[in-house]
Amino acid sequence: MKDYHSRMENGTTLAVFEGETLVFSSKGKWLHPLFELEGFLRSYDGDVSALSLHDTIQGRAAAALTIYLGIVHVNVDLISEPALELYRKSGIEDVSFRTRTEKILCCTEDLITDDMSVPEIYRFLRKKANLTDGMQLSVEHLVFSYGERRVLDDISFSLEKGDACILTGENGSGKSTLLSCILGLLKPQSGTILFDGSAALKDVAYVKQIQSVKPFPLSVSEVVRMAIDKREKNIDELVELALRRTGVYHLKERNYFTLSGGEGQKVNLARALAGKARLLLLDEPTASLDSESRNSIADLLSSLRFSEMPTILLVSHDREMNSRLGWPELHLEGGHLA
Repeated sequence: MKDYHSRMENGTTLAVFEGETLVFSSKGKWLHPLFELEGFLRSYDGDVSALSLHDTIQGRAAAALTIYLGIVHVNVDLISEPALELYRKSGIEDVSFRTRTEKILCCTEDLITDDMSVPEIYRFLRKKANLTDGMQLSVEHLVFSYGERRVLDDISFSLEKGDACILTGENGSGKSTLLSCILGLLKPQSGTILFDGSAALKDVAYVKQIQSVKPFPLSVSEVVRMAIDKREKNIDELVELALRRTGVYHLKERNYFTLSGGEGQKVNLARALAGKARLLLLDEPTASLDSESRNSIADLLSSLRFSEMPTILLVSHDREMNSRLGWPELHLEGGHLA
C-alpha cells in the first residue's frame, strides 16, 4: 500500500493522497504541479485538510502555495529551512522530510521577503507564473471636457495584469467620467486608453451602484447567464461556479430585483466572473449598503484579488471599505491625479 510517505514513481514530482488512495499526481516542474493541484481542488468535494501531500522539493514559495491551498499533512524529499519556518509560523506541525537544506537555489526564493504574508506570496507567484485573469490597463494623457469645463486634465496611469486600485475624489471630481471614458461611453478630446496594448474594448465588466428600479422579473441565474458567450458549451457549469464563488448559489431561482443591495452586488460580481471579465470597473458598489453588506463585498473583492486576479479599478469614497481592502489609491482632484 502506498501513502504520502512512500517513494513516488519515476518522473512524478507531486502526489496527493486521500487516506491511501492517490487522488492527484503531476510530473510538472517548478511550482506548476501546485498550481495544477489548485485547479483540481476547485472541483474536489472532500475535506482538503484531510489530504496528504508528497512533494519532491520545497522552498518558501512551494510551502506558501501548499499552505494557501489548505494542505496540512506534508512530506517533502528536500525542504529548505525557510520553508520549515513558514510552516511553523502557519501552525502546521505535520511536516516530514528526508533531507533539509539551508536554502533552495532559485531566483524566485530570493524575491520572497520575510514580511510577505502567505496570501501575498501566493499572489506574487501567480503573477510571476503569468496565471492572472487580468489585463493591462493603460490611460495616457487623457483630456475630457463638458463644454468649457475641463473635468479630466492630462490623466495618465496604468494597472498591470491582476493589479487592483482604488480611485478616490470628491463628488463631481470626474471619477465616473473617467470610468465612462474607459468604457467607451464618452469620447475624450485627446489621449489614449489601451487594453493589453490595444484600443479594442473587450473582456471588461462594469458594476455600478445598486439600482432601486425593478423593471421586469429575471432570476439570478438568468442575470448571470446573460453575460456568457452563447458559444460556450458549459454555460450551466459557468453559472453555477460563478454563483458559488460569490456565495449566492442558494439564490439562483430568486427574482434578481427582489434581492437586498448586498445580495444584488454579489450577483453582479458573479455575472462578471461568469462572463470571464479580465478588467472590473466598479463605481461605488457599496453605496447605500449597510455595514454588514459593505464588509461582505469588501471581503469578496479582496478574495478575488488573490484568486481569479482580474484587474480591478474601484471608484469609492467608502473610507472604511478602502481601509479594509488596503489597495493602492489614486486621488482625483481638480482634473488631476494626486
